[in-house]
Amino acid sequence: MSLSRELPVAAVAANAIGRAELFSVTRARFSRNAVAAGHLLLLWHCGRRAAMLFNPMVRLIFLRQVHQVGVMGLRAVVLLALTVGALFVTEATQLLGASNSYLYNILAWALVTEVAPLLVAVVVIGRSATVISTELALMKVRGELRFLEQLRIDPRDYLVLPRVAALTLSLLAATFYFQVVAICGGFAVSALLLNVSFAEQIALMLEAIPVLGVIFAGLKTLVFGLIISTVSCFCGLYAGTTSDDVPRAQVVTYTRSLTWLVTTDILFALATYATY
Repeated sequence: MSLSRELPVAAVAANAIGRAELFSVTRARFSRNAVAAGHLLLLWHCGRRAAMLFNPMVRLIFLRQVHQVGVMGLRAVVLLALTVGALFVTEATQLLGASNSYLYNILAWALVTEVAPLLVAVVVIGRSATVISTELALMKVRGELRFLEQLRIDPRDYLVLPRVAALTLSLLAATFYFQVVAICGGFAVSALLLNVSFAEQIALMLEAIPVLGVIFAGLKTLVFGLIISTVSCFCGLYAGTTSDDVPRAQVVTYTRSLTWLVTTDILFALATYATY
């Protein structure tokens, strides 16, 4: 979404949001050694200013981003979940048998705890995170971020905070949809192809899903959302001021988000193995 649609709201919001801090986002620069610290500082600022989401103008941007990231991307998540669930459940049922208790333990671990958060996060990186970084980079190139600062509005409060919150919450909701569609759709396809009972399989699957696994998957998804949203906003907000920096911000967002995503997933996997 271009800031051209948000500038009229920003002009009205100048008094409602309050005066920005003296820190200038458009003039800030981070060296390569300080990039990780810059991500943490941006995330810390969003957490410290989370109360700004109750501001009507910031909440409007938040709702627009929820629609862009969560609602409009739901179709791709549902199609992916149905495909992955059908393949996983059908192949596992055919190999292990519908009455094998290990089948449901494996599917609960694979679909709920591991596959759902990771695949949905990859989809969000490719579809939404790169778009967010491109939007913010274009705003900086066009001088729109400097315009916000002239209105005494901190771009981190007005642009970054609602995007971080919207992407994180949308990722949580999309992961839940993925889990439900993958399980229900997978067992439905398995019942049609292998002539097994759909109701009995769903009942056994619900018994096999551990509460700790669901909590662990939610925590992992929350961390994924914070990482992806912070990286995308950082790459766009602190991009250069030339037109060549816009596609560069998009590429950096994709590679950096994917790198941190895989690294974090490995750390969670190690923590899971240590727990069990």
